[in-house]
Amino acid sequence: MEQLPRSRRLFVGTYTDGGASEGIYVLAFNEFERSLRVEHVGTHAPNPSFLVRSGSALYVAHELADRSCLAVYSVADDGSLACRGTCSSPADAGTCFVAAHPDGRCLYGANYESGSVGLCLLAANGNPCGGLPSVRHAGSGPNRARQSAPHVHSASFVPGTALLAVADLGCDTVTLYRADATGALETPPVETVHVPAGSGPRMLAFHPRLPLAGLVNELADDVLLLRFDRAGRHWEQIGCLELPTAPGKRGALNGSSDAVGATQDDTTAASERTVLAAHPAFSPDGRHLYVSVRGSDRIALFNFDASGNASLQADYSSGGRGPRHFSLSPAGDHLAVANQDSGEVVLFALDAVSGAPREETRIAVPQPSCVIWDG
Repeated sequence: MEQLPRSRRLFVGTYTDGGASEGIYVLAFNEFERSLRVEHVGTHAPNPSFLVRSGSALYVAHELADRSCLAVYSVADDGSLACRGTCSSPADAGTCFVAAHPDGRCLYGANYESGSVGLCLLAANGNPCGGLPSVRHAGSGPNRARQSAPHVHSASFVPGTALLAVADLGCDTVTLYRADATGALETPPVETVHVPAGSGPRMLAFHPRLPLAGLVNELADDVLLLRFDRAGRHWEQIGCLELPTAPGKRGALNGSSDAVGATQDDTTAASERTVLAAHPAFSPDGRHLYVSVRGSDRIALFNFDASGNASLQADYSSGGRGPRHFSLSPAGDHLAVANQDSGEVVLFALDAVSGAPREETRIAVPQPSCVIWDG
């Protein structure tokens, strides 16, 4: 019997500044031919830099300099997109991340430029129906070039809880807010986790089974391993994973917080570094943690045992320049990387045992900033 091609879909967010990109790209991956093609393109909405797929909707953060902007798109059976509404405020700006409430009642936007968390209510049909007052941060860090003010970079719900963990690159904090029945964030926060000064926390990845998170620090170029209690509170640092600064020059695994400062000489040197950690993700089975690093353009791979103990395996080329974001397929058998600086989405097959990536195919996409799988 002839084997029929199987196609899987990916969505790619981009930066439209410069005019080369047309917005959100929908790609089809043919597993039989091991090829990628553009299925749909042309939303023409500015800077759809971060995407989240949920049910029949695609949630999008539009990263704009003059206002905040969250949007909801419907996804048709053929993969085409239609905007169902937006939620915007001139009091905030630079929305670079979007997260959805576990019950789907609200969207949360990380506003990098204004150092705030924006909130967008969703109606019963999933369409935006108005905003709630944003939660604003205050403070700064020692890196004058990058930390002169708050810069909220991401917001993620602690699994199984109503706690939103907000990473602020400018303030060197992860702040835990409780979402109430309406979706609004209660203040003061439940807890504020402080990381070493000048680290620049960017993104969190949660282990699929253990009360464990990996926090990528963009400026320190490392990953802090943090353990929390069953309620999602009382976070404690249990280790630090250093990331590759160049091909073949991998960092070390340290079980003590004393090692964190060793990744940077001083705040001036840190501000001039071109190596910037970007994105973390655990494999669906929790055995591997992947982290992308721009500048060295590597994907670091760490192994985790059943108790959450980490060991460094290796690092691999991202297949291009500036791996801003990547995502693992739901089955954990493929990894797609958005190489922003070289304008490519590169797809890797993952070894079933070691988790090591092997390039299968690539496709040109202007300034890709985020790539996610459909389902």
